[in-house]
Amino acid sequence: MSEEIFSRILADLATETEKRDFYKSLDEDASLRDVFYQYKNIYAALDRNSPKDIQLQQDSFEKFWNRVKPARVFSPVELWYQYAAVFVFALLISSLFQYFLSENKNKEVKVFTQRIEYTSERGSVSTIHLEDGSSIWLSSASKIILSKSSNGEMSAQLNGEAYFDMVPNPGRKFAVDLGYFKMKDIGTKFNVRAYDFENNVYTTLVDGKVDFFQSGDKSILSMAPGDYVRYDKQTNRMAVSQQDPNIATSWKDGKFVFINKTLSEICLELENWYNVDINIRNKSLANTKYTSVIKRTTTVKMVLKMLALTDKINYKIDERKEVRDIVYIY
Repeated sequence: MSEEIFSRILADLATETEKRDFYKSLDEDASLRDVFYQYKNIYAALDRNSPKDIQLQQDSFEKFWNRVKPARVFSPVELWYQYAAVFVFALLISSLFQYFLSENKNKEVKVFTQRIEYTSERGSVSTIHLEDGSSIWLSSASKIILSKSSNGEMSAQLNGEAYFDMVPNPGRKFAVDLGYFKMKDIGTKFNVRAYDFENNVYTTLVDGKVDFFQSGDKSILSMAPGDYVRYDKQTNRMAVSQQDPNIATSWKDGKFVFINKTLSEICLELENWYNVDINIRNKSLANTKYTSVIKRTTTVKMVLKMLALTDKINYKIDERKEVRDIVYIY
């Protein structure tokens, strides 16, 4: 038996003699028959143009071919009755494979065909320009994955902070998927802070409209310009208030703006921007609140000096090579 005969059998081009000789080799080994029909069903259903499917087809063929061996001869009539039921079953399975494959191909219209990842290093701000003129700013140590489907739908997955300036376009579908909920817009300017290491997600709407969705297509919240939404990951609750949008977007303009923020909250900002570890040894200072505007181009040492002017704090910087510096506040 040769691979050529095997191909002729699958393509239904073999002579009656070739078929008889081929199938008699399967008669005495039921497990071998099962392997053959499994392969035949895969062969019928898979896309020969797909590298993945071609590899699966080759692996299945090799598994079958290594087990093929000759057996005794049966007449065509005997073979017909013996395998008619098997052929019907194989045909049914093959049809099911083709049905589900067709269903999956139909669904592929909605899968994302483009997927690009952007990152921003610590201590820097990056800008992404989209084809329609929209722009996205990425804050320090942020990552965003932009996906675009074949039908034009866009989705963004964010770990970090980003400012979205989306050009008004009623025909565009754009959503920010944070896992906990999705945010959809038409033509909007808004800021999202969603770092994995923080317990809260913050959203500020500068202009336009943003709707929040948690499941299905029903909106659970609509934002108006000036709205400030804080989402607690642990309690799954949202709190809406009003805030000057310039506070939330100050990072884009190269500023730290601390309005009544605790020292522990400020230290998180400094750690993320300057790539340092800050240890507040005097725990009573952690909840001390500060209000200040500081340029991000200054050093962490200068920021600490400015904070020390408004309160009695002491600090020490342990500079280390190849690893992050440690700042001790006491």
